[in-house]
Amino acid sequence: MSKRPGTGSLIASPVLVGAVTVLVTVIAVFISYNANSGLPFVPTYDVRATLPSGNKLVQGNEVRVGGFRVGVVKEIKTRTIDGKARAVIEMKLDKVVEPLRSDTLVAVRPRSALGLKYVQLTPGRKGRAMAPGETLPLARASEGPELED
Repeated sequence: MSKRPGTGSLIASPVLVGAVTVLVTVIAVFISYNANSGLPFVPTYDVRATLPSGNKLVQGNEVRVGGFRVGVVKEIKTRTIDGKARAVIEMKLDKVVEPLRSDTLVAVRPRSALGLKYVQLTPGRKGRAMAPGETLPLARASEGPELED
């Protein structure tokens, strides 16, 4: 018995294959575009830190522990503390560093001679475990030397 014309497989339809290809490409571009701010549906550990200055630190800069990238700077805000302007950064960290201790050190370091910065975390050992959303105080922060100076 022979097949009737027009009852071929779905793969034989060039319109359907093209539509699926375009859909997969759009999804891949969307995910890769948003990858710098964290992949979707991946749980994160969000904490904040108060810094003396957010000089040349921008949203999306890396956060590192021991030289390894463990997150990104999600947001930078300015707050007045003791009459001086201070930077409060919100960090979106991977779950592998959870929980950070309250005696964790925070430093802003140069990544290149062009002025790019990153946030370095040095985990503490004796402090209490920080819940998501807590803020590391200004006393735990330091700034490295500026290469321009």
